[in-house]
Amino acid sequence: MEIIILALLILLLVVLVFLGYKLLRFMFKSKGHTVVTLSACGLVVLVVGVNHIFFKKMQFIQSKVYPDLYLIKNPLENRNGLDISIKEFVLEHVDQRLGNQKVEGASNYIFRFYKYSKSWGINLFADAGTAYFLENEEDLGGFVVEELSMYSDFLLATFQMDLCENDQDLYCGKLIFFKKGEVSRTEILVIP
Repeated sequence: MEIIILALLILLLVVLVFLGYKLLRFMFKSKGHTVVTLSACGLVVLVVGVNHIFFKKMQFIQSKVYPDLYLIKNPLENRNGLDISIKEFVLEHVDQRLGNQKVEGASNYIFRFYKYSKSWGINLFADAGTAYFLENEEDLGGFVVEELSMYSDFLLATFQMDLCENDQDLYCGKLIFFKKGEVSRTEILVIP
């Protein structure tokens, strides 16, 4: 089966190279073709750049399978700003869920934040990206394995809440920030 798949992929590569060659010949056939093609490419780059800079907003997307898992789509490039956004999100959601009542099993109150990633098209031998976990559970067996631990470089932060040791009327949460799979800093949040 793998031989057939590899043969099809090689055939697809040959067809793409041939089409690329034909496109390049068409582009440089005359000066007019070159100007039109390069103008179209420049316009596409300009539109994509403006869209990315001005119209893409950061989103927190909750997994339908794992309620504690949030993927952050279009995260801020400024890491300090991203950390502040995650902290504000945690505080807002903890306030909404707690209200004026105590949460039973507060130690099970957890958030995990990963950067949103999605692979291109059909990947037979590659990872599907963190977007896979929005609607699917971890797949630990079979032809392709998908588990969150494979994406440790995409882990941005974790949060776990429990009753404070010193004051049982308050909640304390440990917010741990990660950078490339390593702990970068930890914050303790006191929630009244």
